[in-house]
Amino acid sequence: MSTDIDRHFRRTAFIARQLESVVEVIVQQGEAILDDAGVEFPSRAVSAVLLIGERGSVSAADIADALGQPHQLVSQRIELLIESGVVDRVADPNDGRRKILRLTDKGVQQHERLEARLDEADRVFAALFEEIECDLSAVCRRTLLALNESSLLTRLNSL
Repeated sequence: MSTDIDRHFRRTAFIARQLESVVEVIVQQGEAILDDAGVEFPSRAVSAVLLIGERGSVSAADIADALGQPHQLVSQRIELLIESGVVDRVADPNDGRRKILRLTDKGVQQHERLEARLDEADRVFAALFEEIECDLSAVCRRTLLALNESSLLTRLNSL
């Protein structure tokens, strides 16, 4: 699908919008592959379920730190997982002020389905990256590192 942006002489001015479009399509299509596998939580909560499943128990703050996302955003996703019966929140036995998240029995089953589907998705993304001749994951990581090392403004001022 070609847009006016693709032909615009200043198309780099639209790069953030183009990246948002890629994210929107991946999220939408990710929902479809999760639904197809019987995964009953939104694709945007996958990273939280993976971390809880891998670590056994974790706090929302731990997830926010691991993902580099705001605590409030992670908390909203956790609430969806609690409402769907995938995650429980319990008091930390070592610190009464801290709440621990863990998978419910349903959550363990959902985590297993998710892991199986992600194994398949890894192969799909590998084929996609080969088709487009670009590992998007690696490019995103390198881009973030480069921009954190030297901002766009710093780069502009050095021209």
